Amino acid sequence: MSKPVPDPPANTPVSAHTHFATCNGTHPPLFAVCEGARMEDVLVHLTLSLASAYETNYQVCESASKPMQSLVWATQHSLEICQALVESLLKRKAESGLGLGLGTEDA
Repeated sequence: MSKPVPDPPANTPVSAHTHFATCNGTHPPLFAVCEGARMEDVLVHLTLSLASAYETNYQVCESASKPMQSLVWATQHSLEICQALVESLLKRKAESGLGLGLGTEDA
């Protein structure tokens, strides 16, 4: 039996206000993540930032001297893992239309 009036959409997950760029506490924060950004938008920006870090680090991998190569390649693998995790969440969202697997639906 279907309901004549559907349930209202669940709350869409959003970001919390978070500041960054304090240079290890040497000055007040310069930047902030704004409160209320949709989680999907946050993940898209995270994907772009990770892609930039990945490409930059890859160039360092190609030119690093032997003592540093293992550390730089470890960072490269960590960035690749992060990219895959974020892309997995975005892919699941696109395939299912559900709210990023967090138990909520986007409005």
